[in-house]
Amino acid sequence: SGRRGDLTAEIEEGHLSSSLCYLGNIAYETERTLRFDPKSEQFPGDDEANRLLTRTYRPPYVLPEIL
Repeated sequence: SGRRGDLTAEIEEGHLSSSLCYLGNIAYETERTLRFDPKSEQFPGDDEANRLLTRTYRPPYVLPEIL
């Protein structure tokens, strides 16, 4: 609906909860233990794991690149 009142949790709480699942899937897919930096939301020095943090989206459903 786009209304904040319809949410069952705060947006950040939902992000953190779903991130744990994604991180587990990335560790499973790479078949190794990974180190994750929660501040940058990246795997330091691990290009393979970092590539799995996102995907290629098809237009017009693209995400802006914010650095």
